[in-house]
Amino acid sequence: MKLMVRLISLFSLLFTLSWAGWFGDLQKGLEVAKKENKPVVFYFYSDYCPYCKQVEEFVLSTEDFNKTIQNMVFIPLNISSDDGSQWARKLGVPGVPTFVVYDPKSDRRLGALFGSRPKADILN
Repeated sequence: MKLMVRLISLFSLLFTLSWAGWFGDLQKGLEVAKKENKPVVFYFYSDYCPYCKQVEEFVLSTEDFNKTIQNMVFIPLNISSDDGSQWARKLGVPGVPTFVVYDPKSDRRLGALFGSRPKADILN
């Protein structure tokens, strides 16, 4: 039951905040990033990761986070999904939670942050 509530909350965030640079659709997010010349922030997570739940509750759901990524395209990827596992391998993701900043025009990773961190570490 808790998993279902968490999934519904995450999907609600993804769909209601797509206007703010959040994309639940990988291809659409990459297209927008290329067209608007914006970097992509991938968030790799797992449904069974307690640290991911912390990041989602205390960082991703905040106004500060939305302000930080306003000039970026944010794409959350479940590392267990086909797209998530392919992109995790491509970008050298060591585990979850991981944030990766990616330049879609040059097709390269610009930086990464692994693990549950204080909000200030993620936002800076």
